[in-house]
Amino acid sequence: MEEKLEKTAEQKTGFVGDLLNTCVRYFKWVVLAIVVVILVSGIRTVKQGEVAVVLRFGKLTGDTREEQVHEPGLLFAFPYIIDEVITVPVGKVFEVRVDTHYTEGRMGENAGKSGYCITGDQNIAVISTSLKYTVSDPVAYALYTANIEDTVRGVTSAAITSHVASVSIDTLLTDGKDEFVDEVLASAQESLDRLECGVLLTSLDIGSIAPPAEVKLQFESVNSATVSVQTKLAEAEQYYESLIPSVESAAQSKIAKAKVNQAQAVSEAKQFLAEFYGLLEEYENQPDVVILRVYNQKLAEIYSQLGDKLIVTVPTGTTP
Repeated sequence: MEEKLEKTAEQKTGFVGDLLNTCVRYFKWVVLAIVVVILVSGIRTVKQGEVAVVLRFGKLTGDTREEQVHEPGLLFAFPYIIDEVITVPVGKVFEVRVDTHYTEGRMGENAGKSGYCITGDQNIAVISTSLKYTVSDPVAYALYTANIEDTVRGVTSAAITSHVASVSIDTLLTDGKDEFVDEVLASAQESLDRLECGVLLTSLDIGSIAPPAEVKLQFESVNSATVSVQTKLAEAEQYYESLIPSVESAAQSKIAKAKVNQAQAVSEAKQFLAEFYGLLEEYENQPDVVILRVYNQKLAEIYSQLGDKLIVTVPTGTTP
């Protein structure tokens, strides 16, 4: 019995020993594999449209911006426990919806919890926008911004609130949208630059800008009337612009014709006056001759105008 127990104990001891030896042998390979993985973990491929920055023990590597920003290609860095490689998508256009001031449908009794803006003329407007931006500074983008989308959305929302308060609802709904968008973009970009977010706002698209649903029909009626007035004014201006040239042309034509008539009349008057003074001078020298000649000329002109008609002379004191 004792021999059997000793034999069983020896077998157990041998099995445990073999198991330990196997574990030790495989553990060495596992440790070796982990070491290899750690050693090659610093080798990264930076894709097209991306750049990378490297943090060594949490500190940015490189003294200049060219050394700090690694372009697309193969990147050799120390293992992960030493270096941290952060890739930044510089070639991507990001889009963020800003619906902070938008409420779909009627506000009803939940106006306090709904999204809206107060305009400069104390009206309510609901605005939905879509903002696009790109990465302009990879280092600032990678290091100084925890959640860039929330930051961009919040900054843009604040800019919208500020600038809506300085314009009227009619301006927002008609011809003031482009100027409003430019002002919001400039203000939001200025705030993001102060925060060193490393992003560049490229566009702000207004998806919807309208009064609350409760008064939408009334505002549409006002806008329709405004558009109608503007259309009539445009038509009137167009008619004015087309009428003035034709009237001016007719006036210039009449003025030119009048000047021609004036010149002709003046010329004829001068000619008649010259003939008169010539006749007067001749009359002063030979009055009888001039009277007779003029009389005969006028009589000849009268006869020439009579044609086939006869003139009968009636003696004085008789009845024809």
